[in-house]
Amino acid sequence: MAAHGSDRQPLYDMTMPLALTYALADQHFERTKSVGILNVSLGLLRHLSQHPQVESLTALANPTLPLPSPAPAALQVRHYRLPLRGRLGRLFWDQWAVYSAARATGHPWLFLPKGFASFLRRCPVRVAAYVHDTIPLYYREHYPHAYPAGEAWYFSRCLQATLRQAAVVFTNTDYTRQCVQEAARRWGLSCPPVVVAGIGFDEPPAVFAHPQDRILCLTGPWPHKLARQTVDFLERWRKEEDFHGSIELVGRLPADVSAPSSSVWHTHDRLPEAVFRQLLGTARVLVYASEIEGFGMPPVEAVLAGVTPVYSDIPAHREVMDGTGCPFTNGDYASFVHAMNKARGVTQDCLTAWRTQLLARHHWNLVTARIVSALLV
Repeated sequence: MAAHGSDRQPLYDMTMPLALTYALADQHFERTKSVGILNVSLGLLRHLSQHPQVESLTALANPTLPLPSPAPAALQVRHYRLPLRGRLGRLFWDQWAVYSAARATGHPWLFLPKGFASFLRRCPVRVAAYVHDTIPLYYREHYPHAYPAGEAWYFSRCLQATLRQAAVVFTNTDYTRQCVQEAARRWGLSCPPVVVAGIGFDEPPAVFAHPQDRILCLTGPWPHKLARQTVDFLERWRKEEDFHGSIELVGRLPADVSAPSSSVWHTHDRLPEAVFRQLLGTARVLVYASEIEGFGMPPVEAVLAGVTPVYSDIPAHREVMDGTGCPFTNGDYASFVHAMNKARGVTQDCLTAWRTQLLARHHWNLVTARIVSALLV
């Protein structure tokens, strides 16, 4: 299929200092479908604004967001409530107002940390987009009735707009880079340069001792999160192993899946970040199952907190975890049992070695260096 035309802007004079607008006014903890994307957006903002080559960074934010305080010298904040005023406000912001706000800052770059550009207008400045995954496209192929048709159409059009307009696209993994390039190929679009920036993690102040025999299990209502398999496997394992600790299930379950009635199980809806970190700090094992991820942050976060992760053996996790943790094969109960029993025997020395390895691999300084270098090319 022939490639479509490109809306990308002419090259900016890179002899000028690096200044950019960073758009996250549309993000809100209570409304987001991905707390991980929200956390990455906030972390990247914090570290980009501290990078020595970033002279000026204007954040298009809203009053609900926990922004850096005190603010770095390069960071200016402009609050916008429009994206929080219902669906129409969000749509108008995404498709029109964010570009106008970017032009008003006078900066040559607009950075879109969620990766979705407007398909209704051309951006008046250069666009850099961070694409976290192409899961909506995966749903169109594997779960066509599980994702609202209107939302699937909308995000598909936005991602196509990103590929047409962006001067550069950043991703979290090489796996996501390949997915973005494959999406461009399928749509017959010319793919912009795609740079694997990664995701950074801050080093926790200390590794907790974990006196409680607690398993923390993360799930969600979406089919790719494999909630039924996770609950069934864990409950079967609990009975076979005669486990008398606690299983903390965090996340909303699908309507047709429920947690076992055993007193071992405790369910939680979405938890505030501080509460989740506290709960993670008391666990011995974290269980995280998924069919597809762009990165998959929880297994890394577990290791950094001194908790052994048991996670699905999928491409993104293999790339990110680099041989650490305890992977299992989706749908294979024997593989899950092996991973669980191995996880409960992991020593503190082993966790410390994994922690050092992952911190060196996923450090914010590496992420911001890759992004700034690409913007200055």
